[in-house]
Amino acid sequence: MAESKSKNSSLQRFLLLVVVASVAIPATITGLLLIRENFHRTVDNDSREMATSYIELLEAGMTMPLWNIAADLGQPLIDSVSIDPSVVRIQVNALHGEQFLFYQAQSSEDAAQISLSREIIYDGELLGSVELDYSLENARERAVNESRMLLVILISQLIFTIFLVSYFLRSRVIRPLTRLEAAAAGIASGDLKTSIPKLKNDEFGQLSEQLEHMRGSLESSFTLLEERVRERTADLVNLNHELKDTLDQLKQAQGNLVQQEKLAALGSLVAGVAHELNTPIGNGLTVASSLYDETRQLRKQMAGGMTRSALETYLDDMDQGTQLVVSSLDRASELVSSFKQVAMDRTSAQRRQFKLADVMAETKLTVSPAFKHTPYIVDIDCDASIELNSYPGPLGQIITNLLNNALIHAFAGSESGRVLIKGEEVDEEYCRLEISDDGCGIPPDNINRIFDPFFTTKLGEGGNGLGMHIVHNLVTGVLGGTIEVSSTQGVGTSFVIRLPYRAPEGSAMTETSASQDVEETHGATRNE
Repeated sequence: MAESKSKNSSLQRFLLLVVVASVAIPATITGLLLIRENFHRTVDNDSREMATSYIELLEAGMTMPLWNIAADLGQPLIDSVSIDPSVVRIQVNALHGEQFLFYQAQSSEDAAQISLSREIIYDGELLGSVELDYSLENARERAVNESRMLLVILISQLIFTIFLVSYFLRSRVIRPLTRLEAAAAGIASGDLKTSIPKLKNDEFGQLSEQLEHMRGSLESSFTLLEERVRERTADLVNLNHELKDTLDQLKQAQGNLVQQEKLAALGSLVAGVAHELNTPIGNGLTVASSLYDETRQLRKQMAGGMTRSALETYLDDMDQGTQLVVSSLDRASELVSSFKQVAMDRTSAQRRQFKLADVMAETKLTVSPAFKHTPYIVDIDCDASIELNSYPGPLGQIITNLLNNALIHAFAGSESGRVLIKGEEVDEEYCRLEISDDGCGIPPDNINRIFDPFFTTKLGEGGNGLGMHIVHNLVTGVLGGTIEVSSTQGVGTSFVIRLPYRAPEGSAMTETSASQDVEETHGATRNE
């Protein structure tokens, strides 16, 4: 409200300034010019006219006194003229300049005066002259008084004009504008019940009618809008319930997919274990069967008589067989220990101290069944001194995903191929892990999208587009590193992973999340 009053006052001052500029200033200038003109007219013109009439009177009245050379005949005329206080000196001279009559006022030292002189002629004969000095002091006083009166009249007229304009301006403009502004402020604040004042039949009255129409339209529209909002809110509530049910179903489906991935990963692990254990166990079984048969033959020979050479042959076979059985069992034990460590790391995702070379070797062992019957090889070149305090499970899963994706994408249709896993120190805080292949490479249009979720070039062929996305999350999130990819078509692809020796300290929630990521990435493929 204070701001509204300030605006109205500003408008009123502005309009008053306009009135002063358009009316008062011209009137003031005109009045001052009139006062100045009246002052000069009163002082100069009127005084000169009066002095002229006096000297003309003296000129006519002094003819007979000078003709008769009788000064007493002209003295009454001098006395009658000298009654005017502005007449300060009268001097009548005879023909030869002798002073005939003379009058001098008491205060005759006024510098502002009019001096007139006339010759006195009678019947064409010069009789003498008359001189008159007329003071302007009284005329000035009279002009000043008249100017003051005119100035008072002018100021009074200006004050009356400004007051009258201000009154009508306030009553016909400011007050209606204030009432309309208050009504508009009420509407702007959301009170559509605000009544619009009815004004006189002028421009403001028309404006009030238009505001009333606008208020009614807004009220109707707002009421309609509220009804629509209520309807849409009800629809959104119903839709929200439907979306919640759908989300629950999606979560359930996701859980089922995760469980299937876990079972698939378990099956892949078991198949790898079975395949790798088949050779040492088969060798041991074959040797044990042979030793069993030779022992039965030895018993039969002992019953009928056994030669020294047969016994030595049996002992040599027994020595070789037992060595082969022991080496096969050692190999099987080593495989079981490696697979057990891999399984523990993949399922728990707990942090521990480990050597990078060991994780590489164990991971290569788990994927060896996939590469065993292919023309592609996997080589490891890792500094044996690199030791990490991190999460071996997510790290192994990252390497597994990259190897599987190289097998599926990089070497598709190739007769040979090589994957190199290289680990080296970078500085006191980081090491560098590079997985490179000499396959077909990644197209330039796809290389910036391979880490995007659900991006895959094997849509409908078993690829889900999540493998590289989760790999990126594991590297940058759980392990606290960075991953970069570079590729040249026809030359190969290289993934460079920069890992800290000590992973960021994580809570139990971080480790659980890492475990879930590992479980969800089993069986995922690279989405080149």
